[in-house]
Amino acid sequence: MDPILASLPMSLLAYVEGHLSNDEVSSDEEMLDYFVVNGLTDVQARQALTYRGRYLRNLYRTGFTPISNPGVVLRYNPHKRDFETE
Repeated sequence: MDPILASLPMSLLAYVEGHLSNDEVSSDEEMLDYFVVNGLTDVQARQALTYRGRYLRNLYRTGFTPISNPGVVLRYNPHKRDFETE
């Protein structure tokens, strides 16, 4: 797990990953503020935002995401209709 985000409870981590994957409208600053208001430190929020591009481009298998399991990241390949390592 990302060492800066490792102390987050799983429910908050799921919340962060959900927003990174689905919020295409908010600016980085808006998302940073939103994360901090919802319990992340400024350092954690900034670290989470470094993953935003990857989460917007890819669908990840639960538990095998860049934040939660950087050693084995599995993203969906629509051409193969299966998950593959990133």
